Amino acid sequence: MQRFTFKRGLRFIAGQVRWELDRRLASGKLQLCSEDGEILNLTQAEILQRWQSQEWLIDEQSLANLGNVIYVVTPRDLSTYPSKIQEIAKRRLHYLQGVNPEQTPYNPKVWSEHISAIAEEIGDTDPPCPSTVSSWWRRYRQTRSILKLIPWNRPASTHQHKPSYAIFEEVIAEVYLTDNKLPQLAVYERIKARVLGINQVLPAHEQMKCPGRTTVYRWLDELQQDLVDLAREGAEATRMKYRAAIGIVKTKAILERIEIDHTPLDIIIIDLVTGLELGRPWITLAIDKHSRMVVGFYISIGAPSANSLLQCLRRSILPKDDLLAQYPDIKNTWPAYGIPELVAVDNGPDLHSIGFEQGCLELAIKVLFCGSKMSYQKGGIERFIRTMSAGLIHSLPGTTFSNPEKRGDYASEKQACLDMQTLTHLIIKWIVDVYNVTPHRGINGRPLDLWQESAQATPIALPVNPQQLELIAGIPAQRTLFHYGVEFEGLHYNDHIVQLIRRRTGKNTSVNIKYYEDDVGHIHVLDPDSKVYLRVPARDMEYAAGLTREMHRTIRAHARKKFGEQCNTPELLEAKREIQEMAQAALQHKKMGYRKSGARQYNLNSEAALVKQDPLAEARKPAKRKKVTPPVDLPDGLGDDLPEFSVLPKKGDV
Repeated sequence: MQRFTFKRGLRFIAGQVRWELDRRLASGKLQLCSEDGEILNLTQAEILQRWQSQEWLIDEQSLANLGNVIYVVTPRDLSTYPSKIQEIAKRRLHYLQGVNPEQTPYNPKVWSEHISAIAEEIGDTDPPCPSTVSSWWRRYRQTRSILKLIPWNRPASTHQHKPSYAIFEEVIAEVYLTDNKLPQLAVYERIKARVLGINQVLPAHEQMKCPGRTTVYRWLDELQQDLVDLAREGAEATRMKYRAAIGIVKTKAILERIEIDHTPLDIIIIDLVTGLELGRPWITLAIDKHSRMVVGFYISIGAPSANSLLQCLRRSILPKDDLLAQYPDIKNTWPAYGIPELVAVDNGPDLHSIGFEQGCLELAIKVLFCGSKMSYQKGGIERFIRTMSAGLIHSLPGTTFSNPEKRGDYASEKQACLDMQTLTHLIIKWIVDVYNVTPHRGINGRPLDLWQESAQATPIALPVNPQQLELIAGIPAQRTLFHYGVEFEGLHYNDHIVQLIRRRTGKNTSVNIKYYEDDVGHIHVLDPDSKVYLRVPARDMEYAAGLTREMHRTIRAHARKKFGEQCNTPELLEAKREIQEMAQAALQHKKMGYRKSGARQYNLNSEAALVKQDPLAEARKPAKRKKVTPPVDLPDGLGDDLPEFSVLPKKGDV
């Protein structure tokens, strides 16, 4: 037997016209479209009536295989009905039990005597007649369910068939079901104006009555809310509001699944020397799904990028003993390390970078890109970010809180007193001495205990060569090896070892390289024969030593603007001096956006703090300058999304 259900694409044949089910309206009606573009809005009951009377036939070609079961529900019982309906059903059952139709065949005279006795017993002043009790019995005897005694003649709402309701449906489509989010009062006022306009052309006895405001509000409350939210809030907001947490991600051991995500920290950091605020840093976090143990993090003053992700992955794989040795006040251990089997990340462009995908490929790590704006698909890291914000970040001086309403009159910038080194120390201490040793409700235990228990039965893998961990943070590219070496972003990288590749091939050859965001002083070149990476230094180390790649790009842009496309080393050194002066001035600018931009040039991050280096140390040194410093425009990259500024002359300068 063929079956059908009300789904999009279902077609009905009415004579020569075919009606196709298009969508369900917020009012509960179903919208059908004909082949000629005509639209018809009907209730499900009206469609079934036309189908049952054979006025409409099912187009069998539109039917699909629906399967055996769509969903399973538990049938309702008597307690789900209103109390008045329950009393009616109990009264009818009492009469049936008193008459006992199985033992007493139907006889109006005999049944009347029984009914009168029952009515007198229960105090019923309006007893039923024998024929009524007999009809109850016919419905009840097959199933013996009291639900069969529920009255059938309950009045149904007929407001959807009123002419005013048709106007209501038109108005909500024009006014209410839009992204303008007009209030309910706008619907009532538009209906009132529409009815007044119609009544002006109708005789007095045919004029339409306008529904009251309360009636319109009640109709609006009866609309299907998810469709209302879809029209007013948008698809993504509606999907997030009505998402259902049904299944869970199950893991059997540590390092089966690592979840990584970025977030801006709700705190303002400062430059320790100048005491000026630098703004909110970003943190990239990695957490083990099985044990809820934090395995790594990376903090940077700039927005998250492929480098942030690679640095976090590198820190996640590395053992943490040397890191904890720098902080004697941390009491507990942090045994989280090893190559994970799978990494779950967002769908952002930085996470789709070639460097991240290639790094995971080299380490045999599977990458799972979660759906766009589906944070619940990696709920472990999302929940940890919330826990860290509430448990640590919001308790530190200079916090901005997650909501401006919660901040109130708290002066975040004035209270800020933590620099990058101190913030990194506090986060490590909180992770190790607080979070890892606090019982977690989701795993019924402490992350530290669960990690150690699983580690005893789980082999933890590490790269054979520790230098491979440095390569994880490298971003891949492809260049040609010439006699002067490899040219990349205006710098030449060359030495005698890499030139052996040209000697074997006898020609200039294409090679795979890896470059680094935190240092332009060297790159790695892959030997195509031995399949090992060779560390190749920059030829001009006077310029490249200790220079970040973002600073180098800014210097190159400034040099090209000032000297043209062909820039030699002296010109680059001059441009470097000028940019460092500008970055130094930016760090002391009165606007925090400039200071944050200047700090980003020096790649202020947690990794530099962990190796006891201060990236801003060079910026604080007075630069060698000429007597007169003309105003210099800010090149692209130093002040993204900020107005340009000039280097301010010192006292005594003309």
